[in-house]
Amino acid sequence: MNYLELNNKRLPIPSFFQVYNFGGGNGDKDREIVYAELTGDTPALVNYHYINNKFPHLFRSSLFNNVSSYNSVGDLYNFIRTRLIEKGEIYSGYKSSEFDFNTKVFLLDSGAFNIIKFLAYDVGYDILKFNERIVEEVISYYDFANSLKFDMVVCFDMGGKYTEKDGEKSNEMLNKFLSQIDSEEFNNRLLKITAKYLKEHPDYYPKILAAVHGETPAKYKENTRHILELEEQYGVQFGGFALGGIASYKQVDSSWYDDIDFSKIGKRDFIATVTPARACKIVRELVGNRPIHALGCGGYNNIPLNYYCGATSFDTASPVRRVGDGNLASTKIVFDPTPSRESFSKYFIGGINSDGTLYSGFPKYIKLNEVPDKMNLCGCPACKKAENVYNIKKLYSMKENDTEANYYSRQLIGLHAVYQHRKLCELISRYNSMNDFSSEYENKFTLGLKYIYNNL
Repeated sequence: MNYLELNNKRLPIPSFFQVYNFGGGNGDKDREIVYAELTGDTPALVNYHYINNKFPHLFRSSLFNNVSSYNSVGDLYNFIRTRLIEKGEIYSGYKSSEFDFNTKVFLLDSGAFNIIKFLAYDVGYDILKFNERIVEEVISYYDFANSLKFDMVVCFDMGGKYTEKDGEKSNEMLNKFLSQIDSEEFNNRLLKITAKYLKEHPDYYPKILAAVHGETPAKYKENTRHILELEEQYGVQFGGFALGGIASYKQVDSSWYDDIDFSKIGKRDFIATVTPARACKIVRELVGNRPIHALGCGGYNNIPLNYYCGATSFDTASPVRRVGDGNLASTKIVFDPTPSRESFSKYFIGGINSDGTLYSGFPKYIKLNEVPDKMNLCGCPACKKAENVYNIKKLYSMKENDTEANYYSRQLIGLHAVYQHRKLCELISRYNSMNDFSSEYENKFTLGLKYIYNNL
């Protein structure tokens, strides 16, 4: 397996980044930090908007009030984990072991859409005042990443948002303001600010990943070339590239995938893999042997194509997010395998079996009550703690009387899924191409990925 050397740490190629969204929510997001040892040194992505407490938001935590007093982001998360455990956010039947977040590679993303939204409001939707403020905020962002010794930082960019949870669509003033911004021109201006910042800070600690955007494949190629020209113009080199705007096939131009004949493989299971793979391939062909991170594109089905088309890393919040679907009613019927309309936490089925073989079916998330009690577990740290599915269901069923038992069951489910994404990265790193991997592990899933790989 190849590695990227980062500040005396080794980032495997490829790597799956676990998304820590504490500060953007409570409950499961708190416990993901408490049980961090179950995913060990799996690299982590965190959101600047959630952890700097500079901007108001719903789940802002006081534990981030004095981040400037810490020598590293690892020290900050060690402090948070200790406080959460002291607060009692841990299952009484679990014996916590020591864990040092400084063993992780940390990547910082800006959460820029939410910051832009707040700045627009703060300046009274005045575009001229906004343009002045945004320069200050970009510099503050990079200074923040440096002070906490993040290993990597995504270029501040206007990446947009795939969900509208805060009523953005009904905010007429915000939408009028946003309509004044040409996202292509705006992102290119942010790239220039970043290149200038790098030139003025030659000893900058994190590696800055230049954000690539483009509505079409042709635009994506054009933007990548523009970034390379900026490097030459300013005499700097970005630490790599972060591919944005490609995580949801529903919001991209159809030219990304309209030349793939899905009738040969089925559209449902594969359409979301095409745009990230094509973006990775476009950028890889232009930048040579340099790091490429596919933002939000680390879904299990995406990972092989991302890697074989050029990505060195990727992330997604899905593995742990799916555990938050469970409601109280579901905990009372979790031992009933009958399909139900209740919202259950979802268990990841598929991936690497305990004997090292690849699951023969399509990887998927299914409701916990539909998982067989005696199903073999994968042998990851979370599965070893669980011992069997029955134990997970038992803990899950205890929500009404023991909230922490229920949270623990959900972490066992979610962190198992995180580890499966990591294991897939380790497996595919042994093969030179999608064709080689598919030949060794041939099933409908890998054959479908192979078809796309050979038709991009």
